[in-house]
Amino acid sequence: MSSENTRKYVFDEIHGYIVLDPLMRDLVDTPPVQRLRRVKQLSQAWYVFPGAVHTRFSHSLGVMKLAEKITDKLINDGILSKDDRDLLRCAALLHDVGHTPYSHALEYVFYSSYGINHEELSYMMINEEPHIREVLSNYGLSSNEVAKIVTGTHEEPAFNNLLNGDLDVDRLDYLPRDALHTGVRYGLIDLERIIQTITLDDEGYVAVHPKAVHAVESFYVSRLHMYRSVYYHKTITGYQLLLAAIYEMILAEREVKSFLEPFTSLEGIRKSVREGSICAWDDFLIGGVLNVVLAKKLGSEILRELIKSYVNRRGYKTFYNHISFKLEQGITPSEMDKLNRISKALLARGVNAYTFRTYTESVPIISSEKEVRVLSNAKSVKISELEDSIIKSLPRYMEIVRIYALPALEEVIKDLI
Repeated sequence: MSSENTRKYVFDEIHGYIVLDPLMRDLVDTPPVQRLRRVKQLSQAWYVFPGAVHTRFSHSLGVMKLAEKITDKLINDGILSKDDRDLLRCAALLHDVGHTPYSHALEYVFYSSYGINHEELSYMMINEEPHIREVLSNYGLSSNEVAKIVTGTHEEPAFNNLLNGDLDVDRLDYLPRDALHTGVRYGLIDLERIIQTITLDDEGYVAVHPKAVHAVESFYVSRLHMYRSVYYHKTITGYQLLLAAIYEMILAEREVKSFLEPFTSLEGIRKSVREGSICAWDDFLIGGVLNVVLAKKLGSEILRELIKSYVNRRGYKTFYNHISFKLEQGITPSEMDKLNRISKALLARGVNAYTFRTYTESVPIISSEKEVRVLSNAKSVKISELEDSIIKSLPRYMEIVRIYALPALEEVIKDLI
């Protein structure tokens, strides 16, 4: 970073120079935002794409930059007011501040244990973390308003849709950013065309002019390809599940659990948020604990075996992988029956539950409620309702059914499948 008077400049690989005014500078300098430098954007994607080591920090800066550009356009168009600008920029910068270490890999553990996801953790941090609260208060901004925009619960629908819609500033940044760092070209989108034509309809939904329809169609298709090629890549998902299994085991083993305290319970996490010490909960902490367990031979033998499998890239293999595209959401009963049957058979044979995982996911491709609108004859219509749009031909859901296990279980698994 270099400074000029009260502004700072950050060079970003996607957006070029990003200018930080005093508000953004002070918010970026808080420990919770700096923590995002130490949380990988794509968790275990670097096991498959070695260049995918970018962080939530660079993504958050990019989302803030896009929010700034789009908000300024909407202000110039008379749709938003200048008072909205700082709220939306702060929400954009802080939208991922509640991500667990390794992003979505460990979020599963906390959601299954405590029913809380990263959006709700972000809400907690924006409202209760002292460094963030102080900066927002110093600039006359409401922490609660910013937090509600992040979680999509603000009273103003336009705010929610700009940060939580199908075509929001979050997706407009992570698709090209993740494509660049993985080397997968499917995520490239016509960002400038979308920004030039983006607007809001009378109900606060994100809309574009007809001349940008092709750019939006390309966005939807790119996102579908990135889901298949990166975000739900079978090997990447396997290492996310393996790390989650390791974390679950650590929480269950007293000898090593203490290394992760206070981040072993919702109460402990909330306490660290209120005390301003949440910044220690990052990828480095988790990686360090795994190394300590191996170096000092702590915990159970199966825990150390799983950690060795993880760090040496000898993790879960995919023994069953079924992907289908549907108009209606839902894994078929026959697929669920297969997973349940195999799980019960493995446990009946004495196989440790942590050495295999069953996995199902229903991934929304197009959200009917959040779908991009297109301005047409003084009104807006969903893009899928346009007669000549390719969006109506796209599936609404990608259904994934998989069975993962350590390589040593190959013969047993194949026999059951």
